[in-house]
Amino acid sequence: LDQCPATAEVLPAIADAVGGKMTILVDGGIRSGLDVFKALALGADAALIGRPFVNMVYGGGAEGVRVYADKLKAELADAMAMCGAHSLAEIRRDMIFGY
Repeated sequence: LDQCPATAEVLPAIADAVGGKMTILVDGGIRSGLDVFKALALGADAALIGRPFVNMVYGGGAEGVRVYADKLKAELADAMAMCGAHSLAEIRRDMIFGY
C-alpha cells in the first residue's frame, strides 16, 4: 500500500486510543526479533509473522523454520537485554530511540 503510513508510524497512536481495552496484533514488515521488540515497545500485544516462515518452509523445510524461530528468539532476547527488559511485560515505548 504505497500511500499508507507504515505500521510503526501509526501503532503508538492506535495503542494510546485503545488504552488497553483490546488486544493489538501488528502485522506487516516484521522480519527480525528487533522488529518484534519495536512492535511491542510501540504498543502491540503481539507481532504476526507470515511470509518469512513460508520462505523458510520452501528453503529449508521444518529445519528452516526451526532455525528462523531460534534466530527471532535470540534477536528478541538480545534487544531486551540491551534495553534492560527482563520480561516482555517490561518492554516500554521509551526504550525506542526518539519516543
